[in-house]
Amino acid sequence: MMSDQPKQERQSAEGFSSNQIELLSAWFCPFAQRAWIAMEEKCSDKYKLTNAMEVADDEISYVKIPELLKTNPNGMVPVVIDRRGSESIIVYDSLICVEYIDECVGDSGKLLPGPASQRARCRMWADFCTKKIVSPFYRLLMKKGKDERLKAADEILAGLRSFGDECRGPYFLGETFSFVDIALAPWFVGGRVRVLEHYRNFSIPKTAEYAKFYQWAEAVGKRRSFSATVCDEEKLIWSYKRYAEGTAKSQVGDAVRSGTTMP
Repeated sequence: MMSDQPKQERQSAEGFSSNQIELLSAWFCPFAQRAWIAMEEKCSDKYKLTNAMEVADDEISYVKIPELLKTNPNGMVPVVIDRRGSESIIVYDSLICVEYIDECVGDSGKLLPGPASQRARCRMWADFCTKKIVSPFYRLLMKKGKDERLKAADEILAGLRSFGDECRGPYFLGETFSFVDIALAPWFVGGRVRVLEHYRNFSIPKTAEYAKFYQWAEAVGKRRSFSATVCDEEKLIWSYKRYAEGTAKSQVGDAVRSGTTMP
């Protein structure tokens, strides 16, 4: 969500210093990676990146810096802090952060481009990715019952097929990297696919019906903004152990256990 602060003019990446735009992130968080990718797309080295959360010594809970707890009442990353005006603007929630970065930071191509109809389509498909692909990712990791895991795996595959059918290639909108690509990439390009392989023996079939998905994943994986935001694969697998064991003390973990909507 955006804090209730005065509106501010969009400024170019050349018009501010790296201390004026700050992203509170966490190396292991795919939701934060969404905003991080957007920052790399829009202003590259013209922002400050702060690791605001770390896995605690108990390997279940988190240690959070005071600035995160001060700026987001939910204590979750990502948070964008824009200090260019007389009053700081604070934005949180991953896809809202991506939209703010797209509209207010940097001069490179739009992540929500084109007419209103196309922008609306992008938002709908980003929501689809979150609800129909990302949500069952966590249920596959955390649910204990075999039938529940099989259902989650089937939902992921059905979602990826639908995504592939709509994907123009190589990116969702064709040659333009966009909001939709950012919404899905942290979970299904690179290391987190290995997380599912490691803990649940899950893999995406290399068949014709997933060809568009694999073309998309390859293109995204080669993009500089994505490769700049990935972490060590072994560390990533370790960070999901608490989800696979059902012990994660996070709002996402709580939502999966209670069967409610992810935050």
